[in-house]
Amino acid sequence: MYIIPGQVFALLTALCWAQNSLVYSHLGKKTGSDAVTHIRLWLALPLMVLINFFFTGELIPQTLPMKAVLFILVSGFFGFFIADLFLFRAFVEIGAREALVVMTTSPIFSLVLSWIFLKEILSWIKIAGILIILGGVIWVIFEENSYDKGEEHISVPRKDQHSTLPGNRNIRGILYAFLGAITQAVGLIFAKAGMEDGIHPVTTNLLRIAAGLIGLFAYSLIRKKVRSDFRSFTSPGLLLLLLFAVVVGPVLGIILSLYALNRAPVGIVTSLMQVSPIMLLPVDVFILKKKVSVKAVLGTLLAVCGAVLLFLY
Repeated sequence: MYIIPGQVFALLTALCWAQNSLVYSHLGKKTGSDAVTHIRLWLALPLMVLINFFFTGELIPQTLPMKAVLFILVSGFFGFFIADLFLFRAFVEIGAREALVVMTTSPIFSLVLSWIFLKEILSWIKIAGILIILGGVIWVIFEENSYDKGEEHISVPRKDQHSTLPGNRNIRGILYAFLGAITQAVGLIFAKAGMEDGIHPVTTNLLRIAAGLIGLFAYSLIRKKVRSDFRSFTSPGLLLLLLFAVVVGPVLGIILSLYALNRAPVGIVTSLMQVSPIMLLPVDVFILKKKVSVKAVLGTLLAVCGAVLLFLY
């Protein structure tokens, strides 16, 4: 029986993130990025409860090893809560493109952490593939003509962004982005450790979303923003669009990423998931009718070559 490799699931995950970036960018400009980040998990949690029942026969998981559950909850707390807080703050401090470039270092942190804690070993050709992918992603993101400067494909509204020039880098913002990359990698490591006891990826995602929602709700409660977050989505059109993004992102995307983690090393999975910005290039050219430079196309080809290397054993 043919088994789909984890690399395929990782690429499908990247495709989900590419779609989500477009929707969250639109919603973020209208409602604010914090509201989008918070409310999306309120929509995702009941969906994941139903999906978990379909796959496992249980609405709420009941007979799971306590150690594995703890690992997964910590993973969700880091991945859906802390990492997002750092990342969105970095968007505000230094701008979206600079923050995304720093975030491409997440696979490196994942690789180091998986080597230390999970004893994963990568061949030199796979390490080369990871580096090539990172090089291609950075090349594309830095190309001024790859994306319209006025339309960043991330879920950060313009009103939350500071006006920064590419050369005027804010050390604090860069630190936030690095912390986002590190905490994202930590979350994936804990998720993989939790799933080693045989917990279904769907159940894992349910627990991670629950942990992230608890963190985000507490954060909004402290900031007295709970009511305003919900009021941001009183429009049926915005709510339906957010629901669509939730199905593609926190639900389908995360499930695919967890299947990928179950079938491929963490460093490879997180590297392939970084190609989302490159997947947006066809959208820019054929749908948004933007000019894409030759260097951006070369960067795309470079990243694809790196992905091919990761399929070689």
